[in-house]
Amino acid sequence: MRRQLSVVHAGRDHPGDPRDRLTELLAGYMPVQLAYVMARLRIADALDGAPMTVDDLGAATRTRPEPMRRLVRGLAGVGLVRVDGDERVSLTGMGALLGSRAPGSMRDVALHRGGPSFLAWGALEHLVRTATPAFEAAQGESFFSYLRTHPEVGDAFDGTMTRLSQGVIEEAIAHYDFAGASRVLDVGGGRGHFVRAVLNAHPWLDGAVFDVPEVAEGTAREQRRTGFDDRCVAIGGSFFEALPAGYDLHVLKWILHDWNDDSCRTLSRRLLDDEQLLPESIPTVGRLHPAVAMDLTMLVNFADARERRLDEYGELLASGGSAIGEVLPLPSGFSILEARPA
Repeated sequence: MRRQLSVVHAGRDHPGDPRDRLTELLAGYMPVQLAYVMARLRIADALDGAPMTVDDLGAATRTRPEPMRRLVRGLAGVGLVRVDGDERVSLTGMGALLGSRAPGSMRDVALHRGGPSFLAWGALEHLVRTATPAFEAAQGESFFSYLRTHPEVGDAFDGTMTRLSQGVIEEAIAHYDFAGASRVLDVGGGRGHFVRAVLNAHPWLDGAVFDVPEVAEGTAREQRRTGFDDRCVAIGGSFFEALPAGYDLHVLKWILHDWNDDSCRTLSRRLLDDEQLLPESIPTVGRLHPAVAMDLTMLVNFADARERRLDEYGELLASGGSAIGEVLPLPSGFSILEARPA
């Protein structure tokens, strides 16, 4: 079936001088790398106690004084630090979020987006020409394989997913009625943050996290550490082969968008899917729609993985023997899709 793309113009797409807007757009790599290097050097941790001179900050981060002075100037320019008259550097509220100990820390997000994933975007043209993953072209191995062979990168990715998912998890628990379930399986649930939050909110439920064996080992340790090992087990395996039996609700958060249509059809049972939905028409308002940005991320990392519109999810699930029942839009822009066997 041929897809048609329609575009919605919302007022003036790019107010102001187009040259100024394009100049700003083409400098977009700079703030990403400034935040990434700040996170790598743990500058926010060094400044956590009190302001420091540029020289002292260079010594604390084992960097050279002159490049650090110029880096600080850039960090101040994008609002991550402030510098007073005697060159004493202090954190802004935004910069503090790059600290490893900060409540709601986004350090892992900066490390993930500014590291190997940043380099993968440099192979976007290769992807468009060949339909093969840009990440693999840039790094020499597939996305998830790279995470396994580079544990530090894998940890940053896990931390990113945890941070970006927290608000969505809270919304899902607040808006969805779990009363009809008794045993919940978190499919591809990583460290189990989603299912633990569900179990914490609903004491009558038991659950499990189902992920690849190397992830499940760490999840089991996390379950013991958080005291959930009596109500929630970690199971290793692949959902392309079989799902553990005995669970009446399968929860997927940001899972279906990782895979192509053929792979997703294997999940044709009762499930609760938490995803971003592509807009019905393409918005052109001068910035990327969050779902469009995530769709491009899936394109870069996997080539054949993607975000979908609601009607596309409906067609996908129908082809696997399921049908979408309830659809719950969440304030964050995500939506809960409840699917059952047709």
